[in-house]
Amino acid sequence: MKVFRDPVHDIISFDKAQEKYILDLIDSKEMQRLRRIRQLGLSSYTYPGAEHSRFAHSLGTAFLMKRVMGRLYSVRNKQEKQWLQEVFDNRDLVLCSALLHDIGHGPFSHAIEDVMGIKHEVWTMQIINNPDTEVHKILETYKSGFAKEVADVIARVHPCEMAVKLLSSQLDVDRFDYLLRDSLITGVGYGKFDLEWMINTLTIGLVDGVPEIGLDLDKGLSIAEDFVMARYYMYKHVYFHKTTRGAEIITRKILNRAKALIISKEIECPPYLDVLFLSKPEDKEKYLSSYLELDDNILWYWFHQWVNSDDKLLSNLCGRLLNRKLLKSRDISGINVVNLLSHLKVLEKSPYGDLIEVDNPSTSSYKDPYISKRTRTETDGIEEDKEHREATEQIFLFDISKKHFELTRKSPIIFAIRDQTIEQERLHYPVELQGTVAEIFG
Repeated sequence: MKVFRDPVHDIISFDKAQEKYILDLIDSKEMQRLRRIRQLGLSSYTYPGAEHSRFAHSLGTAFLMKRVMGRLYSVRNKQEKQWLQEVFDNRDLVLCSALLHDIGHGPFSHAIEDVMGIKHEVWTMQIINNPDTEVHKILETYKSGFAKEVADVIARVHPCEMAVKLLSSQLDVDRFDYLLRDSLITGVGYGKFDLEWMINTLTIGLVDGVPEIGLDLDKGLSIAEDFVMARYYMYKHVYFHKTTRGAEIITRKILNRAKALIISKEIECPPYLDVLFLSKPEDKEKYLSSYLELDDNILWYWFHQWVNSDDKLLSNLCGRLLNRKLLKSRDISGINVVNLLSHLKVLEKSPYGDLIEVDNPSTSSYKDPYISKRTRTETDGIEEDKEHREATEQIFLFDISKKHFELTRKSPIIFAIRDQTIEQERLHYPVELQGTVAEIFG
């Protein structure tokens, strides 16, 4: 038995014989790269403890998938066992998909996605399906065609719908792990919920004739409420924190400025950064090797180098990020659009106009239908497929007769917050403009 000590799950273990494929994937260079990529990007500027990696989260997700499948395997009802048989038959597929679901993330993931125009999910597909990667070779050694199956589960198009829902739905192991992990390591406490009881109350039932993972109504209502509230507060106080958003804005401005200078040949393109600054979405296969070299350390190195750039804007931006001279922010949610545009014109004419930006967390990749009126309508960067199946966007509770209820029908708490927006439009600006902003906005 191979054992990993983890701050969230205590002991994570995989059998060296029966789960050798998991251990081989963990040791692949593409997985090891995730050790050098922070799970929460720049959140350590707000919460100093937020230094944990994508690797730790991926390991925790795979372990939770193993635990959840063990819980489901213990069901005694013959009908439920029939509904679950397909996912039990695909146990290895489900575990591999859980481990590899975030393998395409890059450093400062959402900032570089904006610069490249390619989402991390696309890189995940490339890494798993490209014959030159260690991950692909391991998967194909296990079984021919296995790499595509894993990619299909992550892309939410695999015919084994239950496997897809266990990894990507309102009750998925990905959310279970990152909420507990992010909460623990940032020290905020908002994301905590009773994981043991959550797993204990998992059940399965039919919704519109389709098997769905849900919770026992009598035992699971309270944990369902805690789970959604944990997400609500984590988005509000951690993922959407104004300081973190300000740091992300500076990072995005650094990358866009460097890209402009490289394209105009005013500075040379550093090694491996060609994927950021010179590639196009259609070139993703060509630049995969460069992308796999990218990690937090490489970008921080170049931020240090660009502090001494002859370009004053690039130098200024890098200095602000490295020395935590971040942007200030002001809530502008209730300001008339015409007045806002007028105020922005004044600020943009100042010597610091390049540092001004209006930000709304709704533009973030963090989206959740239980805390937002939106429903997911995009494919998260994965190419559209006629058979594309969206992950379940509701939490279902099943009573003793297996009648199903959507969570908001049974919980006044969740019904009340579902239409409460946590979006807040903010103006981000340098401290040098603090007096001007106060004067303009009153």
